[in-house]
Amino acid sequence: MEKNKIGKYLKYAIGEIVLVVLGILIALQLNNLNDERKTENVRQVYYKQLLQDFENDKAYIEKTSLAIDSNMVKIRAFKDIYNQPNLPIIEIVSATENLDWQLYTVQFKSNTVNTLQNTGDIKLIPPTIREQLIRLDKYKEETEEASEYNNGEAGKAGSMAANRYGSPEFAYKNIQNQPKLRERVFEEKKLN
Repeated sequence: MEKNKIGKYLKYAIGEIVLVVLGILIALQLNNLNDERKTENVRQVYYKQLLQDFENDKAYIEKTSLAIDSNMVKIRAFKDIYNQPNLPIIEIVSATENLDWQLYTVQFKSNTVNTLQNTGDIKLIPPTIREQLIRLDKYKEETEEASEYNNGEAGKAGSMAANRYGSPEFAYKNIQNQPKLRERVFEEKKLN
């Protein structure tokens, strides 16, 4: 073996090693960039879903609020009509038909935040946004629970009022300004 050829082989071997290491480093960098791109694509999909959830929640809240506000206006209008003395019975009955007897339960349909939490993808969202999303989700849960509780209490109050205030004595006392209605309701054969 000649000394000159060993040096050439060593240089060649070192060059090959450097090329392989560079190739591996480039491949790792490309793989990392590809993973980051995929992660960003997933994040963008979640952002779009969150925005759609926000739009849906906003529309739902506006619709439900409008229905509740509308019902409040109807109740005030009924009270104004009923408080007028000597109304014809048909007017009183017609006024009650305008009332909306439905209880509105607030129930959000969006679930992207739950999906983020259940899949562990919540870590893809920056911490400040993540904290706000979790806080919003908790607020929505509390709102739904309060709505369910309020409707339950309203149902109990309605039952109690029907039991307590549905008595002939209470009804007679509270329709004094409506003699025609009082006469019709309290005819002996219709007392119950």
